[in-house]
Amino acid sequence: MYHPPTAQQDRNNPLGLPIYECWFCPTNWIGFSGLLFHLEEGRCVKQDRIRTLAFESPEYGFYGNRLTDQNPFFCFQCRAQFPQVSYLYHHAEHSPSCSYLLNPSECLGALRDFYVEYYECPGSDYIHF
Repeated sequence: MYHPPTAQQDRNNPLGLPIYECWFCPTNWIGFSGLLFHLEEGRCVKQDRIRTLAFESPEYGFYGNRLTDQNPFFCFQCRAQFPQVSYLYHHAEHSPSCSYLLNPSECLGALRDFYVEYYECPGSDYIHF
């Protein structure tokens, strides 16, 4: 699922973000935000499932507000708001002052681990074509 960044600079991945493989189809994505965007579009999993799962994680109060419909996700560090969780991850991956939130002991790192654990176990979210 996770492929460590290569030592050589990749022009398609100048930040050296990790490469993630979709759990359900043979595609690779630069950064966890790329994988989430793919899934949020309703490809491979039920549409809106990624959003719903974000609020099932115990840490959701550090990055999300269920009562806000338009922009329910926010950056704990700078308070920027986002309509989708993939946008929040993209922000953290590209903002040096907020990137620490991706560490496993922080809220976005914990959410990433929550998604990984959820989807690496067989479930009913897979869309059959």
